[in-house]
Amino acid sequence: MATVATMMRSLAHVLLAVELGAGFGAASGELVSTSSNAIEVDLRVEVTQSAETVIAHLVAEGEPAVALPLLQREPGVFGIRTELKPINYRVVFELFGPDPAQSEPRSLMELGVEFPAGGSEATTTTDPEDLPEDVTRWLWLAIAFGAASLSALAFWVLGGDDRQVSSTDDSTGSADGDS
Repeated sequence: MATVATMMRSLAHVLLAVELGAGFGAASGELVSTSSNAIEVDLRVEVTQSAETVIAHLVAEGEPAVALPLLQREPGVFGIRTELKPINYRVVFELFGPDPAQSEPRSLMELGVEFPAGGSEATTTTDPEDLPEDVTRWLWLAIAFGAASLSALAFWVLGGDDRQVSSTDDSTGSADGDS
């Protein structure tokens, strides 16, 4: 049974892996466990060139940066299991060796970490591409409602002026007609 679980976990790493480029192959992340104020994640990255050390730099707005040295798990694969605040950190992998390199930044969610439901800090990002689809729909609905309200206000204001002008024209017209 343990081998089936190991095979399923390996398959999940392959399916959820993100290609990083610049000396790195695929990278992935997995949520291992959660508590009231922390998550335990497993980060993994493939290295396509000779490396002496690989470090994961985790950065989030308003939080101190975290640098974690990764352990070599198998040839060309480095990783770490660590406990973090439940925040969608941006991760940059850095390779030290004959040809130093840095990966493209990726969020934990892009790497495959699924945050627990109701985690308010899990989606604290300022990048609109990282917003969930339902939040984007509500945003567009609010914009549409605002535009409709402004249109109704403009129609009411302009419509009220037309009625006053037409009643004034009628009164001047009858006065001209009496003369």
